[in-house]
Amino acid sequence: MAHSAASVSVVIPTFKRHEEVTRAIRSALAQTLPPLEVIIVNDGPDPVKGELIDAIGDVRVIFHEAPRRGNASATRNFGIRQARGDWIALLDDDDIWLPHKLEAQFAILATAGLHRAILGAREAVYYRGRHIYDRPRKPVPAGVPVDQLLFCGYGGLNTSTLVAPTETFRAQLFNEEYEVQEDMSWMLHAGQTLPVLVADEVLCQRHMQPGEGLSRPGGMDFSRGWYEAHYDLMSPLARSGFVIEVLSRQAAHDGNLASLPWLIRELRQHGRPAWRKLWRFAQPWLVPRGARLAIRRALSRK
Repeated sequence: MAHSAASVSVVIPTFKRHEEVTRAIRSALAQTLPPLEVIIVNDGPDPVKGELIDAIGDVRVIFHEAPRRGNASATRNFGIRQARGDWIALLDDDDIWLPHKLEAQFAILATAGLHRAILGAREAVYYRGRHIYDRPRKPVPAGVPVDQLLFCGYGGLNTSTLVAPTETFRAQLFNEEYEVQEDMSWMLHAGQTLPVLVADEVLCQRHMQPGEGLSRPGGMDFSRGWYEAHYDLMSPLARSGFVIEVLSRQAAHDGNLASLPWLIRELRQHGRPAWRKLWRFAQPWLVPRGARLAIRRALSRK
């Protein structure tokens, strides 16, 4: 399918965030490749939000009040089931798309000579209005396995950059048992059947406020269970990356010293790590999280 003929349903799960979701909707409507529809799914009733969305005055905007679940995956899945387009593009209610976001993603699909793929892009992350870093951290070559994209130094993808065929989303819905890491689970499973293409330009913005983060710190017990459940979907390289980037950081946040022997054994099981990997593994235990964030922000200004 040529990108000019793509019919795209945008799915925005939301809860509270009245001003933010209207901003997200307007960024979807402003696309140079216009979407077929923008489906907003609220987690439970919210008549005030409904009035704000009605005031936008665009027939492509469809507002649903889903049963209250307190679960982003359930709300997102509700929207996926309503979609009428051939493709679905996900957008979180506190994120913004740049105007050419969809057009640029379908352009890389055409350049690759493919008809179906999972499409991503870089996002710029802002904190208190200041740009702090981009994600992925570096260009993602075509053909990189999805597990390496997630856990081997790239930094993964923001859900708000994901575009995939509707049939792919319907066949692989988001796991509603997960409160976190549901996006990584979806990508690992869906990436077994489709390649992932990532546009090497910022097409999405995330504006973080004090107290917010890209993921919840802590929760090492949950993440260990997640790791074991997805073990067979990851290569040894990606497993060691997950141990370093996720498990070690969460265990350090939890002060879970008892987990260190298991973490070290798991890391060594996937090959002798280079000194840089060992440093990243040890970093959260030796450098406080606040200091790491300050260093990252300082480096971003250079």
